Amino acid sequence: MRTTSLRPAFRVLLGAALTGTLVTGAAQTASAAAPTQTTATVTTLSTAWTPTPADKRIASMLTSRATTTRFGTAFSGAVLDASSNATVWSRNGTTGRMPASTTKLVTASNALTLFGPDKRFTTRVRAGSGTDQVILQGSGDPSLSSAGLDAMARTTAATLKVKKVAAARVYVDDDVFPTPTLAYGWRSTYVPDSISPIRGVVRDQRDSLDTSAEAARYFAGRLKLYGIPTVGYVGRANAASAAPVLASTTGTSLATMVSQMLLTSDNEIAEALHKLVGIRMGYGATWTGARTAQAKELAAQGLTSGTLYDGSGLSRADRLSAVQLARIVDRGLDSRYRTKLWPLQSAQAIPTAGMTGTLKYRFTTAQSKCAVGRVWAKTGTLTDVVSMAGFTKGTDGRVKVFAFVVNGRTSTTTLKQNVDMLAATVNGCY
Repeated sequence: MRTTSLRPAFRVLLGAALTGTLVTGAAQTASAAAPTQTTATVTTLSTAWTPTPADKRIASMLTSRATTTRFGTAFSGAVLDASSNATVWSRNGTTGRMPASTTKLVTASNALTLFGPDKRFTTRVRAGSGTDQVILQGSGDPSLSSAGLDAMARTTAATLKVKKVAAARVYVDDDVFPTPTLAYGWRSTYVPDSISPIRGVVRDQRDSLDTSAEAARYFAGRLKLYGIPTVGYVGRANAASAAPVLASTTGTSLATMVSQMLLTSDNEIAEALHKLVGIRMGYGATWTGARTAQAKELAAQGLTSGTLYDGSGLSRADRLSAVQLARIVDRGLDSRYRTKLWPLQSAQAIPTAGMTGTLKYRFTTAQSKCAVGRVWAKTGTLTDVVSMAGFTKGTDGRVKVFAFVVNGRTSTTTLKQNVDMLAATVNGCY
C-alpha cells in the first residue's frame, strides 16, 4: 500500500529481448480476450531435452557460485528450460524455504486464472432503511480510487436533492472480508509497518488501521461538497441485498492490479486478491478459506506448493521450493495460457533488472550488471530471507526460468547482490 498508481508503460523490454519483436505498453495492456502481440511466451513441450553448451555452462558456473560461504545452508535453487520443462540445474531445488514476496506469483497466477485479466470489481452506494441513510458497500476492490468515490458522491448527492433530503448519515459495509486478524506466521510488528489491516473498502491503497472508515469519511465529505448541508459518518452497517443502488464505481482491471502488486511488491493488493480468490472458489475470505482456495486452484493448474498461509509472503510459516516457484513462472510464460496470464510475461508487471520496480537499483556489480535489462523477476525480502524467481534468455537463445531462495542469512545488500549474480549467470554473465 505504499504506492497509488502504476508507472507508465514500458517499451522495448520483454518483446525485444526475448522475441526480437517491438512490444509497446499499449500492446501489453490490450484486452486479454484478444492480445495482439507476443511478449515472452514460449510453448511448453513434453519432448526430450538435450542440454546445450549454454545449459552446461550455466550449471557449471552456478555450482561454483552458489556456495555455502555466500548463501549458507538454507538455500534452494533451480533453473529450468522453459520449452521442455527440463531441469538445467538444481541445488536443494525441492526443499521448501520461506519464499517471502515471491509468494505473490502464486497469488497472481491464481487470480488471473480464475478471474481473467479484464476482471473489474464494483463498489456501490446503497440506500439505507431511513431516507437519510446511505451505505458505502465494498467489494474488496484494491483499486477503489478517490475519483471513483467522488463520482459516486456527486451522483448520490443529486439523488438526495431530488428527494429533498438535506441531511445524510453515511455508513460503510465492508463485510465482504472478515474483521482483520494476523495471518498465521505474521509477526505483530508487520501491522501497520509492512501491511495495513485488510478490509473490504480502501481508498487509493492508503495506509490506515481502518481503511473502510477512512474511505467512508472521505465519501461523506464529498457529499457535503456536492450540496448536502449536513453529512456525517456514523459507522458500519449491512446493506440489504435488495436495497436500491444510488451510485456505483468500477475499479481498474485485474491485470493492472496484478502489475502494481508484482512491480512494487504491494502486500495489501496481494492479500485482497488472495481473499477474493477464496470467495470466488466458494471457500470464503477467512485466512483458512483463502488458504484452502489457494491450494485447490494451484492443484487445478497442475502446480504444487509447499505450505502457504497468506498471499503476500509475509508469513514466516510459508514454504515454497525453488522448483515450485520456477514451475509457477514457467506456466506464466506458456503460450497456451497467454490469454489469461499475459501479465506474468509483461515488463509492466515483472520487475526488469536494473531498470524497474523492486529491481531498479539491483544488478550493479561487475558479476551482474551485464544482465541489466535482460532479466525479469519477482523479488522477496524479509529480515532473514532473500529470494528471486523469474526468467531470462540464455546465450543459446532459449528462455530459462529460475528461482533462488536464501533463508537464515540477514538480507544485506551483499546477499542481494550475490542472488543477482546467480540470475545474471543464467542470462550468460559468466
